[in-house]
Amino acid sequence: MLRNQDGQIEFFDLLWYNFPKGGCFEMNEKKPVSNVCYQIAAKNGRVLEVADFNTASGAAVQLWDNVKEDSQIWLLVEVAEGLYKLENKLTGKVLDVINAGSQNGAWLHQWDYIGKDNQLWTLEPAADGRWKVRSKLSGRVLDIVGMSQENGARLQIWDDVDGENQAWKFTEVKAAKKPAAKKAAAKRAAAEKDGPAKAEKTPAKRGRKPAVKKAEEAKAGAPAKASEAPKAAAPAKKAAPEKKPEPAKKAEPAKKAEPVPAPEKGNPTAGKSAPKKK
Repeated sequence: MLRNQDGQIEFFDLLWYNFPKGGCFEMNEKKPVSNVCYQIAAKNGRVLEVADFNTASGAAVQLWDNVKEDSQIWLLVEVAEGLYKLENKLTGKVLDVINAGSQNGAWLHQWDYIGKDNQLWTLEPAADGRWKVRSKLSGRVLDIVGMSQENGARLQIWDDVDGENQAWKFTEVKAAKKPAAKKAAAKRAAAEKDGPAKAEKTPAKRGRKPAVKKAEEAKAGAPAKASEAPKAAAPAKKAAPEKKPEPAKKAEPAKKAEPVPAPEKGNPTAGKSAPKKK
């Protein structure tokens, strides 16, 4: 699909073509992409930053030498078709025109994002692969106060005059690799270097073991000392003869109990046994 926008044609690969007054077209660099971090540089190489690492709403936005700090990195986020907010990586706040100004010379600062038009911007191609940053509220573009190129120069909006101080280079900032990954790689490399050396030492340790075994075998095979004569075993005691078991006595037959006569009537002593003599 092709989309026509004020004489420019945008293709799916995000290449832009300008049609200047001379009739010949020129191809610019790829358009910045949403949800990617960028540094935004003036022609002299200095970049937009939040001054003094200030995280408060209202902190100034200025130009400064590129020192690759988070305060100099901006996340481009498309909030509607062709409309973007520029969110500072350090503070999470966005590029904002002070007091929702729309006149020439209105300065810029950072502020909490509230979705107002003075916080929304469009991107349009400029010369040499650079981009104009245009305010949705006023239609004016991002500009350097007094055309200064010094550290600390403030930013404002101004009428679009195709000035060099109104053209900005977007350079993608790729996420840095985690230090842990580098350490792991270093450890692996060190392990690979140390591996062969350790393997060479191992056979030397194994070579000592046969000597120990030989010493043990020599001890086991050594003859007993000559001075120590074998002791004669003490004669075993004769076992006592076993006694023959005595024949068991036959049990005597039990005597039958004599019947006790029943007592006679009138004789209480009848049938009772006589008392034993003392």
